[in-house]
Amino acid sequence: MNYDVIVIGATFAAAGLVQAYGDKCLVLERRPQAGYEFLNAAKFGTDYDKALASDEAKALYAKFVEKNAFDGERICLFDCAGPFYSLLEGKNVLLNMEIVSVEKIDGGFEVTAHGVSGYRTFTAKKVIDTTVHNDMVEAKTLNLLVNTDEENAAALPADLKTEKWGYEEDILIKCAVAANDGYIEARRAVAALIDTLPAEYRVAFVADCFDYEVKSGYPVEKDGIVYMPSCAYKNPLLAFDAGVLYAKGGVL
Repeated sequence: MNYDVIVIGATFAAAGLVQAYGDKCLVLERRPQAGYEFLNAAKFGTDYDKALASDEAKALYAKFVEKNAFDGERICLFDCAGPFYSLLEGKNVLLNMEIVSVEKIDGGFEVTAHGVSGYRTFTAKKVIDTTVHNDMVEAKTLNLLVNTDEENAAALPADLKTEKWGYEEDILIKCAVAANDGYIEARRAVAALIDTLPAEYRVAFVADCFDYEVKSGYPVEKDGIVYMPSCAYKNPLLAFDAGVLYAKGGVL
């Protein structure tokens, strides 16, 4: 099948690209869900006071507010999922599609992916990759959410990197892991960290995606492919905004 644009990764940036490119755009995602780089990574985000440039991003912000996703300067990502997913409804988005190859051809690219129906090949004039690659990463954490309802609970260890997240009793802990650690090694590090927590704290969940800190300088084009890692942006709204703006100003 032929498209003007193929976007790799069903990320917040990809959702922004789709809003502008519309039916000319196909999104291919290896995971079974979208927006994972913030939602499944429990990536709280910062810089929510930064002005949004596109009308589409401002409208998404309004939907987040309507869903009571904000509490002061904090955001509950669970409440953001519904409005975000609605942006992809009816769009050309294929999940559970592992990218096998991206090859240059006359007039653009040929992308082969493998999913539940086997191998499929698509062509496009342009490819935009919104996922993160190892050479982009400066640091990463595996985040976990803990809470307690005890008023006099012991303080968490001072050396932990924590953020207020969601509701008042929720605390996000960012467990640093080595750049080359896989998910199994990271879960072991989280398990060791949990053993150090005071008994009053309960673990609500452990993220199933890494929270990445990405080097600056994106988006960038290399060998004709545009690399625009969504997790490089400070929060999901800014990532979405960047996607919209790039698509409106980009050249096919």
